Amino acid sequence: MRRAMPRMNPRLRGWIAFGAGVFLALFMASVWIWIDRVMASSAPADAATAAFLGKINVACALVVVSGVLGAINGWMMARTGRRNVPLMVGVLLAFVIALVVAWSASNAYHPS
Repeated sequence: MRRAMPRMNPRLRGWIAFGAGVFLALFMASVWIWIDRVMASSAPADAATAAFLGKINVACALVVVSGVLGAINGWMMARTGRRNVPLMVGVLLAFVIALVVAWSASNAYHPS
């Protein structure tokens, strides 16, 4: 029986993962800088806004870390042709924690 789609070369998948990780890290870092500039121009006057901005900064940092780990994993996969499971778990874990932190920040923010 023939497969519906042939398996992609692991080295090619590694280069694709490397590119996706670099894109994620650079894109999220630029969004993070933009958010900080927009929020700094409004000068948070209350504690709720400052706490919200702190949590959003943590979430952005975790997404950047996730992108960097993904790029490292892709680079290693492209060079060796094998997956690195601990790095893949680290990427997933950092991203899920970032989502939870961002969700808690959005639910806890009640501007006055």
